[in-house]
Amino acid sequence: MSREEKVLLEADRMSREERVLQEANRIKQGGPQANHEKIEQMGKLFVRDRLKLYFDQENPAYETGLFANALDERLPADGVVAGAGKINDRLVYFTASDFTVKAGSIGKKHGEKILRSQQAAIKGKRPILYLIDSSGGRIDESGGYHVEKYSGGKIFYNHSIMSGRIPQIGVLYGPCFAGTAYMPVFCDFVIMMNEKAGMAIASPRMVAMATGQKVDIEELGGAKMHAQKSGSVDFVVDSEEEAAELVKKLLTYLPDHFETTPKKMEGRLPAGNSDDVDKIIPQEPNQPYDVRKLINCVVDADSFLEVQKDYAKELVVGFARLDGRVVGIVANQPCVKGGAIFPESADKGANFVWTCDSYNIPLLFLCDTPGFMVGTKVEQEGILRRGRNFIYASSVANVPKMCVVVRKAYGAGIYAMAGPAYEPDTTIALPSAEIAIMGPEAAINAVYYNKIQSVKDPKEKVELIKQLRDEYKAGYDIYKLAGDLVIDDLIVPKDLRNELIQRYEAFENKDFPLPSKKHGTILS
Repeated sequence: MSREEKVLLEADRMSREERVLQEANRIKQGGPQANHEKIEQMGKLFVRDRLKLYFDQENPAYETGLFANALDERLPADGVVAGAGKINDRLVYFTASDFTVKAGSIGKKHGEKILRSQQAAIKGKRPILYLIDSSGGRIDESGGYHVEKYSGGKIFYNHSIMSGRIPQIGVLYGPCFAGTAYMPVFCDFVIMMNEKAGMAIASPRMVAMATGQKVDIEELGGAKMHAQKSGSVDFVVDSEEEAAELVKKLLTYLPDHFETTPKKMEGRLPAGNSDDVDKIIPQEPNQPYDVRKLINCVVDADSFLEVQKDYAKELVVGFARLDGRVVGIVANQPCVKGGAIFPESADKGANFVWTCDSYNIPLLFLCDTPGFMVGTKVEQEGILRRGRNFIYASSVANVPKMCVVVRKAYGAGIYAMAGPAYEPDTTIALPSAEIAIMGPEAAINAVYYNKIQSVKDPKEKVELIKQLRDEYKAGYDIYKLAGDLVIDDLIVPKDLRNELIQRYEAFENKDFPLPSKKHGTILS
């Protein structure tokens, strides 16, 4: 080959490479400049700038489907960036909507890119992150792409079979309606931007057309509504930077997949003083206190990450570390509704326990509850069915699980809180513990109502009630229950942290297979 031919060949090669690079650069600019200005006015980042907040390097490890719809300059990458990158040196798959392209709507290639990322995460056995800023399914000439076997409608099928296999985290940056709104709720954890994100099965305009109801997005499906009322959101954040930092922190509590365990870190002393545990717990069983103060005296400093903190506040759930080991905490909250279990808190507890068990996260139950709430309202809201779900999740969870009876353990409340009959690996009681079918006032009123009412003298009545109350309480004295081996151990409060650390270490290789079956008929 002559020198001239070599020069022409090299020029041709460079021309081909240059075209690829030019096209890639054009696509990475996203949609029209006007749309970039629009998201800037909305206070949102361009998707590729958003991704820089998450990944260790400026660019993800790789991107897939960059040239989707390459021949249509109106649809760069078809409105979604997909691929994988490293977060704190750990590989995570992702999909991220590009709102500058058709408002991030899901077209055929867009949907296929999401499917391919999901399938890669399934095969690669790594967590997947969905950064959602999409107006929903794209309405165009594509027709029924959303129901085709290998297109958009399969996204939720993949979500379903991924559930419990690999962690899925959804972050919402803007209003998401219809199909797009299902993406986050299929995730294990949902994060929403306050006052910017929205999530509903139909937009306010569609709601008005269908029902005549006039409603704005905040009332219909805003972050605070979902965090406080529907329970569909786990965390609410005020900035994109806060969202990224939260995702990074959340991932440290989760394994790559269901066959591994979360990474153990170097332990830290608790923020609270272990000697203060007994001071935190009041002498009177009905006096309120904040269980989070107890948690902070037991777990590693700054390690407690509360989940769904604004929903069903009578139950506190979240992740923490005990001497560096990840645990999932389920704790009754006596300063809210006395720590009674309501339908909403039953759902909250069941879902959290179910998630921890899926990802091999040991469970710690801190029991201080008068039991399940009673009355017409809670019955209409399904307290029996939803309470059953909580009890079911706690029963079938076969990760290491510890039950600590802090104070009250009345009625079926201790069933949901993994009491002695529900196969905890240990049941520890503190000196303040009381385990009974119901509280003394309710019990003596139920059993001795007629006898009490027959006493006419007020002073005699008070003395009789006190006598009956003392007799009833003697039956569930914690020393008697310890002697009868109802509990495994009775310990002083200051030793609680060390006891738990030692017991979790003893059961870290727990092998307790459940009876063989396809699956239960109870959905938590």
